[in-house]
Amino acid sequence: MTWRRIVLYYVLGVALGGYFLMFEWNPRGEKPITEPKRVVHKSPFLPIDREEITEVALHRDGAVVICRRDGQKWTITEPANAKVTSDLVASFVENLTPEKEVPIIDDAAKDFSTYGLDRPQATITLKGKNILATVLIGDRNPTGSSVYVRKDNSPQVVLLGASVSNYQELIFETAGIKKQ
Repeated sequence: MTWRRIVLYYVLGVALGGYFLMFEWNPRGEKPITEPKRVVHKSPFLPIDREEITEVALHRDGAVVICRRDGQKWTITEPANAKVTSDLVASFVENLTPEKEVPIIDDAAKDFSTYGLDRPQATITLKGKNILATVLIGDRNPTGSSVYVRKDNSPQVVLLGASVSNYQELIFETAGIKKQ
């Protein structure tokens, strides 16, 4: 190694050390300000006891599937002679009324088209002694793992598992109603 190289390395070391001391070093040890992460709020979506639900009406593309609970079993009253199983409807209701809190995507959405809720995939009406809730199912999220959902009279958009959409499609399919 030559003396010229040694001097060059020392000059580079001093220059980099000076840059660090002038621009990067913080003697008080304070951390740099960073952007706060987006906080996802959670809340219960439909705080309805599943035993209160006696009828589920699914609407899509002008077609309707109506399911009524008879004791612990679900029966399809419309369309007549539909081959939808009771377990399929029970699974759908369980996924639509999760016991855990769900992530709120938008607290006060103004434009529902972002979530596919301006023209929902399906509209679900849950009834007991009276109408308990009307739920709109929108598009899937970008990863495809969840769907955007909201209650009819609420501007709040939440995420539910994609199984809600899958079960809804299966119910229409087994009832013999094809998607248009």
